[in-house]
Amino acid sequence: MLVSILLWLLGALILLAAGVAVTLVLATRWIAAKAKRLVPATGKFIEIGGNRIHYVETGEGRPIVFLHGLGAQLHHFRHTLFTSFGHGYRLIALDRPGSGNSVRAKGATGRLPEQAEIVRRVIERLGLEKPLVVGHSLGGAIALTLAVGHPRLFPA
Repeated sequence: MLVSILLWLLGALILLAAGVAVTLVLATRWIAAKAKRLVPATGKFIEIGGNRIHYVETGEGRPIVFLHGLGAQLHHFRHTLFTSFGHGYRLIALDRPGSGNSVRAKGATGRLPEQAEIVRRVIERLGLEKPLVVGHSLGGAIALTLAVGHPRLFPA
């Protein structure tokens, strides 16, 4: 009798845990859909090695690439710094892979060298010569990894 009660309680706990898991998955999908409605993609997209990278750009002249930190998106630069620059600059802000409106490729790790390589390829595809790269927090670590691995990309 005790064994059957324990089995019944165990089954009830498993069903409860499954119900909580399903509820959390559905809530996450609902929150993600709401976030996409509130902050829609406003820029362009470029495919780099299976990554769909969202970026915005404005202006003409010397290129400056902005890389945001962990848990952020390109709008943190766009709405704060883009209006501070005068003429003579081409300002480009990226959503890092897996952040904002960018999608990370299947099997991607998100490690610094991998993200730096994606940024290098974006710079190459956009035809940016000797860009300045500005990174905040994790974006700064990616910028440093890029500079160490590809010093010829940057002004002396």
